[in-house]
Amino acid sequence: MAIAIYQEIFCRMVASLGFRERVLDCPDEVLKGLDLTERERRRLLALAADPGMRVNTAIHRANRLTPLDQTLPFTCFLLGERLGSVVERYWSANPSENLQSPTECERFATFLTAEIEAGHITDPYLEEVLAFERTCTGLRFYTEEELRRTGSPGDGLPPLVRITTFRHDPVQLLEALANLEMPAAELPEGEFHLLIDCRSGEADFRLVDAEGLAALRQLAANLKK
Repeated sequence: MAIAIYQEIFCRMVASLGFRERVLDCPDEVLKGLDLTERERRRLLALAADPGMRVNTAIHRANRLTPLDQTLPFTCFLLGERLGSVVERYWSANPSENLQSPTECERFATFLTAEIEAGHITDPYLEEVLAFERTCTGLRFYTEEELRRTGSPGDGLPPLVRITTFRHDPVQLLEALANLEMPAAELPEGEFHLLIDCRSGEADFRLVDAEGLAALRQLAANLKK
């Protein structure tokens, strides 16, 4: 099945400038042992050297960035100049893309969480903003029935209602990001609970104190009995 290998290598060259350069610089090493005909090998080397491949790569990257910009705009903004290197690592680890926004959001969020936990990315606000946008994406793209069927966690609340927890004042944090401003270096700290209610079709956000949170959880528990 040489054609399948040929198509895979071609797609990887489109997706990754670094891989394409390795094909050019050391083809014997990169293509060694692959089920390619000599004609396919020559074509791949010619394509790797074609200046037009840069345009293909630029279009490919724009297509892959679109679902992230749609679902994680605040996260991308917080990453700032780091975004380029982060998505390069992400694309290298995940060369095959799914341009469906919620799927790509979830996969990138999982990758980014691992990067944060490994200490490769440090930012006082990134983790909580990522969790917030991840939750909002699920509420935005999935129906009540889909959320119920997948068993998405929600403290026993209705499927279209979620509570996200922040370590910093979410009002000041999210207002700054909505205005395309980097948040202040030292926002008020604590345990803040933001309720997201999408049952009306539009997202309604409300801060809930510890007493209100306990009451909501108790109500949800009673309704399940």
